[in-house]
Amino acid sequence: MKRVGIGLVGCGSFGESHLRTLRGIPNAEVRAVLDVDRAAAERVAAEYGAGRVCQSLDEICGLADIDVIDVVTPEAGHLEPVLKALASGKHVFVEKPMATDPADCKTMIEAARTANRALMVGHVLRFEAKYAALKDELASGRLGDVVSMHARRNRPRHLLARYGRVHPVLENGVHDIDMMLWYVGRPVRRVRGFARSVTGGKNPDTFWGVLEFDGGAIGVVETIWLLPTAGGVALDDAFRLVGSRGVGDLRLTPGALSFWREDGHEIPDVGYEPQVMGATRGALRDELAYFCDCVAEGKTPEVNSGLDGLRAVRVALALIESSQTGADVAIEDWD
Repeated sequence: MKRVGIGLVGCGSFGESHLRTLRGIPNAEVRAVLDVDRAAAERVAAEYGAGRVCQSLDEICGLADIDVIDVVTPEAGHLEPVLKALASGKHVFVEKPMATDPADCKTMIEAARTANRALMVGHVLRFEAKYAALKDELASGRLGDVVSMHARRNRPRHLLARYGRVHPVLENGVHDIDMMLWYVGRPVRRVRGFARSVTGGKNPDTFWGVLEFDGGAIGVVETIWLLPTAGGVALDDAFRLVGSRGVGDLRLTPGALSFWREDGHEIPDVGYEPQVMGATRGALRDELAYFCDCVAEGKTPEVNSGLDGLRAVRVALALIESSQTGADVAIEDWD
């Protein structure tokens, strides 16, 4: 089995999730890490056996035993490591959102094309079993044509301290935007966004967005960061799709698994990256394993392309613009 050598750029909380997940993928091996916080990089390298700690992008991208650069930096910091990796002949996996500017997305796509290297964006829901099953059911024709969709993706208030640096549509709602684009398979032509702030932070904590697709389908995206921390619910995610011949309805929480203890009530994640028998399972593992398989076999990833990432960012930014101007925003430049 060919092992895919990986260099991880970004050792924050989700970078650590990647390390924990990659450790359980047979043909993947993290051989180097890099972070602006060297102490954090040294800690995770030691904990997860990630090989060497690099001091610069030039160093990690120049390593001969690295096939893939996994970019898990903060949202606005994706462009430089992606371009450096591609210019160095590495394949790239970049977490969502692909960028915070469509121009950066286009630059990445062109760089990957020029370098003839794989570029995949981390829209993990395409690998979550329930969302993927809904896609299959829709593709079978049994639900008919998409008429309307409603997505809910809500989080506890305390997470704003970490993720409030980014607008919730780019941080969280972009997942459901990507799902809607995947399910409908047509461009979004017009959006309307509504934002509110209870906590008074840099970005809103409450957002609703309406998407109108070419062909008439309508989508509603809800993301609210006000769940009570003491409630035990870390994820409040759901998706309902109404078709011309049927309805698809999925919910991740309240989940089928919960723990009631003397110190409180907990509903653990059983979909994205559940920890079972000492290893990470679920959608994140399936996503990263798929990318590693593509690299090992010399195949171009057919899921979560750069173009998919660009389209999701374009819709997210149009929603933000609409919420700020109080008016509908048309999307004319699709690709």
